[in-house]
Amino acid sequence: MKITKIKDHIGAYVTDIDLREPVDAATRKQLNDAIIDNVVLVIRGQEFTAAQYQAAAELFGELMEDQNRRYLVDGLPLISVLSNRHKDSNGNQAKVSRNATWHTDHTNQERPPKFTMLYPVAVPDKGGATSVCNMRAAYESLPEEWKLRITGMQTANTLVSSARLKVANPDIVRTQQEKAAQPRIQPLVRTHPERGSKAIWFHKGKTECVLGMAPEQTQAFLDELLELALRPEFIYAHEYKLGDMLIVDNRSAMHKAGFDYDHSQHRMLYRILVRGDQPY
Repeated sequence: MKITKIKDHIGAYVTDIDLREPVDAATRKQLNDAIIDNVVLVIRGQEFTAAQYQAAAELFGELMEDQNRRYLVDGLPLISVLSNRHKDSNGNQAKVSRNATWHTDHTNQERPPKFTMLYPVAVPDKGGATSVCNMRAAYESLPEEWKLRITGMQTANTLVSSARLKVANPDIVRTQQEKAAQPRIQPLVRTHPERGSKAIWFHKGKTECVLGMAPEQTQAFLDELLELALRPEFIYAHEYKLGDMLIVDNRSAMHKAGFDYDHSQHRMLYRILVRGDQPY
């Protein structure tokens, strides 16, 4: 197995390993450390069936259900399907958002996923990258006054924040209304449970508010924070090739999907989530 860094601050490729074959404990630890140290890992040259992909994902921890249960692999409910050819609840072509924002997954849950894994099944000729940002490096790059300002801040998280209901998927909004619950309180700056490092950590679309701020004020504040923190040297945009298994450490990262591709072509990924710890 060979691990090659992509950029100084983020990303590594793994080659010369087949995750369909048995993986010993030392190799599993090496892969886990590579994800954490590089924030995003791309294991190349994998040729999975859906079931083999799930078995490979289980090497990295306990798998968990996705919140969106509409699009799943038949017989494998822990694998969700991301596709630009999905149909909505009325049988029409589902709208594909072209303004995806930086986020980390499932912040409204008690134990959000530590890893998000993506495996391409169909890819366009070009474009459609998943971009990942090292939010550990982003936090460290902040001016000291900003670090002091956001230390101890907490966010209230729901399925869809009220400030974004007007632009949200109606099916998701309906689910939110049917499953109304108390917001989940999370830290805005998260400590990594395996490294002790700190990272900016939130999902704008699920942040009802920063405690002490109104929802609309919160959205503007988070935009300001991201504008300050996101730098090109902290970001890696991965354009998929068939056989790529991409793994993101959500505890230190934000990511977003790219929509700069020919939408007459099929883009479809299998997504698996690995359960994490309660953020602090």
